[in-house]
Amino acid sequence: MKKTEHIPIITNLSIEPFLSRELSALSDGAGVLLEPVPIPYMEYREHGGIYGKAGMVFIWLDLEGMLPGWDDGGGGLPEGCASLVERTYQELCGYLSSVSQAELLIALFENYSSPLAIVAGHESDMAVDGLNRRIQEGLSRQAVFLDMRHLIASVGTGSAYSPKDRYRWGYPYSQALTRAVAAELYKQHAILTGRTKKCVAVDCDNVLWGGILSEDGMEGLRLGGSGLGKEHQDFQRFLLALHHRGAILAVCSRNDLSDVLAVFRGHGEMVLREEHIACFQVNWDSKPDGIARIADTLGIGLDSIVFVDDSLVEIEAVRALLPEVTAIPYHRETVYGQFRCFNLRRSYAEGEQEKRNETYRTDRDRQLLREGSRSYSDFIASLEMQVDIHAAVPLEAARICELTQRTNRCTNGKRYSLADVRRSMERPDACLYSVHLKDRFSDLGLIGAMEVMDGRLALFSLSCRALGRDVEEHMAGFLRQRHEVMGIDFVPTGRNGSLKEFFRREFPQAGLGQGAHEADGEEDAHEA
Repeated sequence: MKKTEHIPIITNLSIEPFLSRELSALSDGAGVLLEPVPIPYMEYREHGGIYGKAGMVFIWLDLEGMLPGWDDGGGGLPEGCASLVERTYQELCGYLSSVSQAELLIALFENYSSPLAIVAGHESDMAVDGLNRRIQEGLSRQAVFLDMRHLIASVGTGSAYSPKDRYRWGYPYSQALTRAVAAELYKQHAILTGRTKKCVAVDCDNVLWGGILSEDGMEGLRLGGSGLGKEHQDFQRFLLALHHRGAILAVCSRNDLSDVLAVFRGHGEMVLREEHIACFQVNWDSKPDGIARIADTLGIGLDSIVFVDDSLVEIEAVRALLPEVTAIPYHRETVYGQFRCFNLRRSYAEGEQEKRNETYRTDRDRQLLREGSRSYSDFIASLEMQVDIHAAVPLEAARICELTQRTNRCTNGKRYSLADVRRSMERPDACLYSVHLKDRFSDLGLIGAMEVMDGRLALFSLSCRALGRDVEEHMAGFLRQRHEVMGIDFVPTGRNGSLKEFFRREFPQAGLGQGAHEADGEEDAHEA
């Protein structure tokens, strides 16, 4: 059964039934049904109760509807009008922030349908460009912006408008553009709720570079900023961008590891470097075996992995033996479009990816230490762990949000949106804590979060990176010292059964039950 989420849309356009129809069609392949709640722009203050329950609010205003005839003189937008629009957005967003913690999505202005282009050409419209810049600069910390011009370009200006619907219903856009807006709403909602793949595992030969390393040698590889090697360098830049937005990168290649590392370390045209790769599975074993070991090493599910290879034989082998993995054939014209299964924020918790990769790289040292220890307690003592638990601060909100959405094993099953995290930080009856961990090998960063609300443990989430170190024991001890926990919210994820027994042992007086915010149950939200 799909979960319905209402999306308030503050607008001066007659968006119904056009947008509902396209959102409903898109919901067939998604875990949620987004249902728009149109709110007339001039009446937005009359609907405060709706915003408080929403995870996202969409602001979609038409400039012509706000300032009829603004371009009649052809001289652009007068400064007084520009300032009026800017103040309107500031007041609107200020009000929404005062009544809700919802994410704000703002559609930027466009005027591609203006008939003036017929006589004046397509000179850049400085008035609209400047107004968009002013809105973005003024609200960059409060909102995410939807580039309507980019969406119009994606469907073509000739296919983006419907003059008939504009004059009959007050809605100027075509079905094709409405479908593109609906898809973007789903994309932003998926980013907000953390529904995304987690890891890209890539082959090397004819993917990261052109040529066969074992046959051509490093000097014979095609890789560079021009010519036949440009497509591979471009793909590396794309992967690096994913890395900087939180995706884990892994290499799964049939090669000699020493040769592959030599390319990463010594080839001057490599964009990706060894430190960007969380796990190398480079050997002469099968690709399905390598991917399974990547999942095991990273502690993530197979269904959170995307595999890219130029060989259709390897792609089909992975699809047959590991159907949970999304296998993408590499082809320079089509590969990028198949990454729509990733829903990543443009900004990611600064430094977290470096700490995460360093943790994975040093796990071998921890394993050797454990094998050489006389007992588990000796191993824990030898790690020289430093666990820091403190009241969460606003700069940690994005990481806490991500942690709750992706952790499936050591979690009470609660999924928090960024708005939920911010709301918890402001509630006087809630205590939200972040958990940081260091050991003798690396700084693991923010690896856990807890929330106590009115005597109930509302949130307990610990990254799989920290498992096997008794950090959960530290967290439970911290809670016992500061709170009388009389109840625990618990939502099964299919993987957190052992934590239920842990709760019963550590908090025998506390009853377990589902809280007010149940888990989304998304199958592709995986452990952090």
